Amino acid sequence: MIQAHTVKLFNDKELNCLRLTYKGLDKEDIAKELQFNSKREQTEMERLILNKLSVNNLYNAYRRAFNLQLLNREDFMTADIKKEASIFSEKIMDILFSIGVSDKEKELKVYLVLLAFQMKIEYSYLLNKEKCETILRIA
Repeated sequence: MIQAHTVKLFNDKELNCLRLTYKGLDKEDIAKELQFNSKREQTEMERLILNKLSVNNLYNAYRRAFNLQLLNREDFMTADIKKEASIFSEKIMDILFSIGVSDKEKELKVYLVLLAFQMKIEYSYLLNKEKCETILRIA
C-alpha cells in the first residue's frame, strides 16, 4: 500500500528525470530530453526527487527507488565494462579539455563521472551475481 501511495507522489517528468539520471546521462542530455527551461529548474527537480524519497544523495535515491519499484535494475544496469569505460573516459576527456571552466569545477565534474561509472559497474556486477545465484538455486 505504501508503494502505490509513494508512486503517486511522482509525476512523469520527475520519474523520467530519476530514470535518466540513473542511466548515467549527464545533466545537459537530461535537460534536452526533458526540455528544462533552465539549470535552476533541473536542480529544483533533482532536489524535489531527493526530498520525495526522503534521501540526501542519488545513491540512496536509487536504492529507495528500487525498493519502491520505481526503477528496475535490469532495464539500465547490464554493463559491458569495456564499452562503459570508453564512454566514461570520453566524458572525462571532454571535461579536462573544456575551456572556461576552473580546475576545481573540472575536478568535481570528473569525480561525478567516476562515481557514476563506479555505480554502474557495481550495480551491473550485483545484478549479474543475483542472476547467477538464482540460476544455481533453480538448478
